[in-house]
Amino acid sequence: MEKQAESFRKLILATAKDIRVVLIKLADRLHNMRTLEYLPEERRKRIAGETMEIYAPLAHRLGMNWISVELEDLAFKFSEPGEYERIRQTVSSKKKDWEKYTNEIVSLINAKMKEFGIRGDVSWRFKHLYGIYSKMKKGNISLRNIYDILGFRIVTASENECYQVLGAVHSLWKPIPGRIKDYIALPKANNYQSIHTAVIGPFGEQMEIQIRTEQMHRIAEYGVAAHWRYKEGDSVEKRRRKNLLKPPPSR
Repeated sequence: MEKQAESFRKLILATAKDIRVVLIKLADRLHNMRTLEYLPEERRKRIAGETMEIYAPLAHRLGMNWISVELEDLAFKFSEPGEYERIRQTVSSKKKDWEKYTNEIVSLINAKMKEFGIRGDVSWRFKHLYGIYSKMKKGNISLRNIYDILGFRIVTASENECYQVLGAVHSLWKPIPGRIKDYIALPKANNYQSIHTAVIGPFGEQMEIQIRTEQMHRIAEYGVAAHWRYKEGDSVEKRRRKNLLKPPPSR
């Protein structure tokens, strides 16, 4: 415990100087989690617990969604393998049924956006396994009572279009009262922005739909790294325009 505490002390001190230290640490932990199965069970559970308590929340706080989600699922897999496998099998069986309807739902959304004169990209994804488990525990409900396992995401060009898409979606399907959250007007602490709504879909099931701009989506996925990369890319482009940084010669 003392060794671990010292490690985190150094990490915190380094963070004050350069946030990239944390990004490297998170990437290193993700790599370790992906190869955790080769370690003895006792070490697997210890590292998984540490990941769930410290690294996944840290990634989430920095807005790095794709890392926090994978860290949570991997930690869940090794800390509670029985629950993980039960949920994985149930979701896998539901996926087969749901995938039959996703193309039709995407087509309906695209047609409605065209009718409203809105351009956007529609995609879909399944809720990650730890997210399902966490919702079960928090609401004290069974897996069969979780209806938003499948979610859709609509990415538009502007903030104004996000609200237009919300109107288009609600004209298509009935919204569920109390399930609309406007994180564009009121962003989360980690700068996450998006509109969330839940509707009764065309087949009588509940669906969650997220609506955001391209920039919001980039920040939602990469968090603080998106800001850093944008700044770095912007400075490189400025130097190019000033001929201070010449592109490599073509071969």
